[in-house]
Amino acid sequence: MRRGKPQTPAVRSLMIALCSMYSYIYCLMASNALTRMPIFGGALYMCSQVAIEFFSTCMGPPSRLLPKGIRRFRTVILVFLMILNLVLIVIFPLQLSSFQLWTVSVIVLCMVVRDILGRRLVMASATGRLKDAWFFLFLISVHVLPAFLVGWDYLYNLSPESAWPLLWTYGIADLLVLYTQIRERVDFMDVIHERSTPEQAEELQHSLETVNAFRAYQALAMVTVMAMTITVVTVYTYLLISVQEMMVHMALAVGASFLAREACEMGIRLREKRRATRTDPVYMMLLSLVIWMWGLITFRNLVVSPVRPSTLSIYVSLVLCSGGVALCITCLGYMEEAMVSVARLRVGSNLSGFKMLRMTQLDLALLLGEMISLAALTIMCLRSARTEGQMLGESFRPLLLVPAFLMVLASLICTFRFPISLRILDKLNRLLHYREDGKNNRAMEAQVEQMVISPHHLPFGTSFVKWMIRRVYPHKLKGQENIRMDENNPIVFVCNHGDIYGPVICAAYFPVPMRPWVISHICNDADEFAEYFYKYDLKDIRWIPEFLKHPVAKFVGHLSLWCMGELESIPVYRDSPAELIKTFRKSVEAMQAGDNLLIFPENPNAEYQDHGYENSGLGTLFYGFMMLGTVYYKRTKKNCRFVPMYAHKDTRTLCFGEEIDYIGDTEDDEKERHRVVDALEKEMRRMLSEQDAIAAESRRKKHST
Repeated sequence: MRRGKPQTPAVRSLMIALCSMYSYIYCLMASNALTRMPIFGGALYMCSQVAIEFFSTCMGPPSRLLPKGIRRFRTVILVFLMILNLVLIVIFPLQLSSFQLWTVSVIVLCMVVRDILGRRLVMASATGRLKDAWFFLFLISVHVLPAFLVGWDYLYNLSPESAWPLLWTYGIADLLVLYTQIRERVDFMDVIHERSTPEQAEELQHSLETVNAFRAYQALAMVTVMAMTITVVTVYTYLLISVQEMMVHMALAVGASFLAREACEMGIRLREKRRATRTDPVYMMLLSLVIWMWGLITFRNLVVSPVRPSTLSIYVSLVLCSGGVALCITCLGYMEEAMVSVARLRVGSNLSGFKMLRMTQLDLALLLGEMISLAALTIMCLRSARTEGQMLGESFRPLLLVPAFLMVLASLICTFRFPISLRILDKLNRLLHYREDGKNNRAMEAQVEQMVISPHHLPFGTSFVKWMIRRVYPHKLKGQENIRMDENNPIVFVCNHGDIYGPVICAAYFPVPMRPWVISHICNDADEFAEYFYKYDLKDIRWIPEFLKHPVAKFVGHLSLWCMGELESIPVYRDSPAELIKTFRKSVEAMQAGDNLLIFPENPNAEYQDHGYENSGLGTLFYGFMMLGTVYYKRTKKNCRFVPMYAHKDTRTLCFGEEIDYIGDTEDDEKERHRVVDALEKEMRRMLSEQDAIAAESRRKKHST
């Protein structure tokens, strides 16, 4: 997954649309200065935006890409919008003089005409019907002429002390709109240069409807964009009608959004540079939604507070909401690029209509978000017949925050349903690269299709358990330089068991993706795992009361059965040699798909050692697991790479030894298998001795002090 700012047209158009919300904020501020009733100007502008968005999305050629329910009830939606507009337009003029009404209406009309003409110029330029020189000339004229009219309106009706600050603020908002329209031209050019038609986009949509990953992303993007729009309108409307010095707070709103966006990008880059690992956008999306929800909770506390909100609380609420929204846009950009790979997996390299499809779907999400916001504004107007902005702010009720809370909560649920992690995406891109080179990897193709096309979910539960273990039981990693990743020949890691300690610590701290070998009855039956866990682990633990051991074993059995499924473990049929071939076949298929393996080959029932796994040492190793090297070489003609490990409980260190290769083309396979196992055991005992010496030195220093 490429790192950097999202470059897909759909996400760029999303950022442009959200930036245009500052025109709405300006209308609030201008209406407050002219009428002391800020909702009037904001509501007029929102009505016009919803109408423009509705006719461009639901009535034009792209409307055939909309869901059937939206197309079927377009007339109902239009009637609903007309009722909202009628309510807003009728309520306010009854409370305003004709002078105030026309003054605000002229300003809003100028901004609406500017937006409509600017969009038409953008489309004309993107389709090649207008040369670049004429485009920029007409676009500047479209912005300059309304600015003169707005300036005349201010200077004629207000004192210079009040008019000039509003005029300068209008200039800043107008420059933002000019910038977004120029960027929007680039987005439309990308879509038009795709040379696609609505029919091609519709055909592509039908092909992708059966892809689970694409459906999950559609739902996630839809509810997230709606939540963004509702949050921006709700939060900024309340803040701008509840505080004084509205110009300062408008600058704060703009600055918070842009700075939050840049801070998010910088934070991701610094984190990846410091840890030398890429950030998974799915988990970053979860973090951003939590920050966003925190901001809404903080904002809700401002609403219910009986005293005027302090400047610090306003800053905190704005930064949290803006930061969450900005980080969500960044994550959506990375996921949007992942959807390009998903579409290529399904339909091949011909993606005609994909950009048009995605832009139409995001436009629909923006329209629905603006409609909900307009409904909230209407409710707020009906609750208060007073004209003072400060009194209107007091009429704001926490109930109006419910749509934003519900949409953010829906985004969280959709994120948990999103099936593509960074690891899966890397494997998907590798498969696409193989296809482009004319190569075939059936094992990888079957695995990727199962994860992308079929219903699949990410192991969020085990990820949380790993995070908790790392917080309460910190460990060190030693010898990571011995891990030489090769996507064409993955690694088989061999580790000590150490009762349950080795598997738990490896699952929590393993630095690269892996799939563990697990005894078959542990993978399939919780009761059998409970019996196994009691026999080899709990039975000899003295500090747990005897009456609690069986209940603990059953609880751990059910928990481990769930974890084994989340970790995509490979069952080992140790007691059934006839079925053991299933283990080797599935392991080789996993390695062909690019998966590393993790094996715990100690024999807990060896005659010349204590019964059970060694708690603080290394038991006798099975030799049978080395058949994997033979089977892997026969299938792929590649030498299997083994990396020995040791998990040391006293020093809390996970050690990685030097790589040992199984040479598959030797004459004596059995002798080669014994050589590799002996070398692995020797390296594991070397790491054990080193860590024992460190632990002894640490105890000596502790006693001496």
